[in-house]
Amino acid sequence: MRLDLHEIINIPGKHVAFDYSPDWTELTYGSVLEVRPNTRAVGEIRNVAGVLTLTADVEADMHCVCARCLKEFDKHLALHTQAVIADPEDVPEDSDAYFLDGNYADVDEILYTALVLDLDERLLCREDCKGLCDKCGADLNEGPCSCKAEIDPRLAVLGQLLEND
Repeated sequence: MRLDLHEIINIPGKHVAFDYSPDWTELTYGSVLEVRPNTRAVGEIRNVAGVLTLTADVEADMHCVCARCLKEFDKHLALHTQAVIADPEDVPEDSDAYFLDGNYADVDEILYTALVLDLDERLLCREDCKGLCDKCGADLNEGPCSCKAEIDPRLAVLGQLLEND
């Protein structure tokens, strides 16, 4: 969504509010397979002493794949973000500010970037997910597999001492 800011750019204290549903159904990042279409972004861009500041809350439901056990699961994301929006001529290129395009701000770009930066690249279905056995591929969340634990060859001599007793 491109938001027209011509009414607030030069008037400190003014603001423009927004409440919309960003279309991020094409987003695939890390463990995220899909962002559900019910995403909602609510916020405002306010001129504070000549500085345009975006404040927003984003709610999104995502369909993900666990980075350990590869099971698919749903995750709800609630994100609060803030950003500075400036004219490209007013700030250095290495600044964290987002740039105006004429009198417009690309709210989708700002919120999309905030979402990606807030997400872990590797999401888990639950914090204590045990993942898959690296030998047989069994889901260790459903119980132990039948694979025998390998002994580190450097410690095999110690195992032989125990067998002699």
